[in-house]
Amino acid sequence: MGYEKEKAEIIFWGKELHRQGLLSGSSGNISWRVQKDHILMTAHGSYLGYLTEDDIVLVDLEGQVVEGKKAPTSETGLHLSIYRNFPEETIVLHAHSPYTVYFFHHFSSLTQVSFEERFCLGKVPVVPQYTPTVVDLAPVIEALKLNHIVVLKNHGVVAMGNDFRKVFSLIELLETQAKLNLTFRFPKPPAEKAIGLLASEKYAPFSHEHLKALINLVNSDREIQEFGEKFQLSGKFCLQDTTNKKTFCLHYQRGKITAFSESETEADFVISAEHNIWQHVFKGKIDPFAAVSQGKLKVIKGNFLEFSRWYPVFERIFALWQKIGIKTS
Repeated sequence: MGYEKEKAEIIFWGKELHRQGLLSGSSGNISWRVQKDHILMTAHGSYLGYLTEDDIVLVDLEGQVVEGKKAPTSETGLHLSIYRNFPEETIVLHAHSPYTVYFFHHFSSLTQVSFEERFCLGKVPVVPQYTPTVVDLAPVIEALKLNHIVVLKNHGVVAMGNDFRKVFSLIELLETQAKLNLTFRFPKPPAEKAIGLLASEKYAPFSHEHLKALINLVNSDREIQEFGEKFQLSGKFCLQDTTNKKTFCLHYQRGKITAFSESETEADFVISAEHNIWQHVFKGKIDPFAAVSQGKLKVIKGNFLEFSRWYPVFERIFALWQKIGIKTS
């Protein structure tokens, strides 16, 4: 059998998942797409903390074993469904993180404290589970469209990506935050400040009416204006809808949006995504900052240091934007 280097990598991350207490016994599984239609996968019943090469089998996209003597994991269906629906992803980790499991048994969302949680995790979807293995795959796939990590309630987590470290770090960070939330019993977050909903009006995303509604909210919001003055921020940032090939740029000067245009010339930031991703952002289903970290939103102009400096302004603008009704297209 081949893929010795890749198997060694899987063995290493299996040990890390076990060492960090993110699984125990024969729970959890790992897969790695090594060719377009061939996937290395841990075998059913294998102990991820003590894997050997024989515990890793090569399967095709139908789940048939191509190389190896053991049966693939009982979660083969979950892994293959992810690869079919996300052809750009190459790694899937499924862990039974204990603090995460227990936290989301009792609560629906984390109290986020650190910037790292916000940037890397965002709002983590929770999908109910009723069977020992994941049988109802569609809700999991829909949730993974919103975030690279999903909680399988009373079961564990599944995370996907193209880099073992990044995928592992999502599971590790979520487990840490779940542990802290359980340990310190954080109080309920304060009620959100009133923003002033725009009645029942709904707008097509990126339409001029949509942008004007945002500008009206921003320019009447005291918090945005205070940030502009405090941090002396002025600039031009553009949002691109790659599906419809539209670009809209907002000109921000110390707390006010003074104009908007469709030209990205001299823009300080250009943020790009497909139309359906923007829709989810506007509806509050995808956290924009986590989406940037996970590559759903791409910052194609502007460096991270500057982006970080603008964080409070962007956070408030996106919060305001989510209060505007969106037409489903």
